[in-house]
Amino acid sequence: MKHRNIPYEYREWTAYNGQECSSYSCKYFNFYPYHMISFPANTEQEMKDKIDELIDNRQVYITKHKLSTKAAGEFYKTLNYKGD
Repeated sequence: MKHRNIPYEYREWTAYNGQECSSYSCKYFNFYPYHMISFPANTEQEMKDKIDELIDNRQVYITKHKLSTKAAGEFYKTLNYKGD
């Protein structure tokens, strides 16, 4: 299945207690600035909404990634590494 040219899939399985389960998952956004291995959704519409949100707000994710990288750099400057 695809939405806005982004592939996603529908899965059904049986849980350890015998309950039938299902969900949608997308493994497409595993690159900058998202770095998500995959994400789930309970309904197809929810999956489409998540894909829309990620595509439409790409600049927000770029800004968050830059801020996170800068924060990590500032944190590691405060460490006094003495060698292990």
